[in-house]
Amino acid sequence: MNSENNALERTYFIGGPPRVGKTILSFALADKIGGHVVSTDSIRNAAKKACSDKESDLFIINRTENITEDEWLKNHLENPEIVVEYQNKESKALWPSIESFCSSFCDDDAMHILEGVAILPALVAEMKNKPKHIAFVGNTSDTHLKAMLDHAERFPEKDWMKALNYNSKRFEGMANFIKVMSLYFKSEAEKYDFPYYEISDGDFENSLKEIIYILKN
Repeated sequence: MNSENNALERTYFIGGPPRVGKTILSFALADKIGGHVVSTDSIRNAAKKACSDKESDLFIINRTENITEDEWLKNHLENPEIVVEYQNKESKALWPSIESFCSSFCDDDAMHILEGVAILPALVAEMKNKPKHIAFVGNTSDTHLKAMLDHAERFPEKDWMKALNYNSKRFEGMANFIKVMSLYFKSEAEKYDFPYYEISDGDFENSLKEIIYILKN
């Protein structure tokens, strides 16, 4: 990103694990500031299509998905650190594409909000020119599983895990992985002196409002 342009002043980075509320937070923030939301998932999908090396770390997360059900459950329930490691390797492989994409922000006057699991504290810390607004979020609550199950039942059309026919054991595995990855983001954010916020399931709306208020000011 070009430090000669004011794009850094109007760019927001929001990172954290999947299924904690990053996207909802980002769009709520966009409504408040008149911003434009971009997901690193979209950048990842484009990068994968352009990458001919299927052994690249861009595809490494497949190793945690293209396995038997028993292996998947064991990884997520007993060894979630493996899944976190692979997710982070994918994020690091994707990072040059993300930085390249962000350089285009200099070509407009919009407020940009970039959100996704690929925004790691260590990678942001290495940027020569950093966005002015950076936040990491997570959910380490033991009740997050129940919240995820409730959401899937109430809003099946908006729940990708429900759409993929995840059973209750898979939901449990995802909740365990999310907790471990949230703790990772919390530790890394503190290490690099970035703000980290817990998003509460019990007081979800107010959690978002508080984070948005801090980011805006």
